[in-house]
Amino acid sequence: MTDEAAECGLDPRTEMFEDDRALAWSARHDTEAAGRLYDRYYREVFGYVYHCTLDPSLTEDLTSNVFLAAFSHLGQYRWQRIPLRAWLYRIAMNEVRMHYRRRKRFKSVNLRPEHEAFAAPAPASSEAPAAAEEYRLVHKAMLQLRLKYRTVIILRYFEDRTIAEIAAITGKREGTIKSQLHRGLAQLQEILVCWGVLPS
Repeated sequence: MTDEAAECGLDPRTEMFEDDRALAWSARHDTEAAGRLYDRYYREVFGYVYHCTLDPSLTEDLTSNVFLAAFSHLGQYRWQRIPLRAWLYRIAMNEVRMHYRRRKRFKSVNLRPEHEAFAAPAPASSEAPAAAEEYRLVHKAMLQLRLKYRTVIILRYFEDRTIAEIAAITGKREGTIKSQLHRGLAQLQEILVCWGVLPS
């Protein structure tokens, strides 16, 4: 699609937006289209929410809330000049934020990444147990960060999003995203050094 758009002199981002808008519009009236939207983005949304919570059961609940909210507000998406993926990520970010506001505590989640399909690449079973333990500790340390720092780190390094994509998802400037990544990684490093995972 990108090559075809380039040959026609179209901006691929515009064509992608129009495709997203058409799918969102169809999903308002057609259950099959709604199913296609769900199937297309479920894994990404689930993966993002899981990396924010590290709790498979909670992730399922929050992901369901994301799509429920999305299907309830598809009409609003027509007026957003952002990709459908970014719009869904914004809803997911809000669901995670509201969850933590309701709980008002950040240490109540399961700290062991059990849902391997959606975790960042874990050490292979053949690797030393110490590597697997470090992997778990990194996830635990992530939960100590402020949500805005955790969000950009997750999107960049666990979801493999570009700085531009993260800016679109969060509604922040690219410079702000870079700054938050720098600060978040610095704080994460401090935590891991304090825990003895990284050398001082």
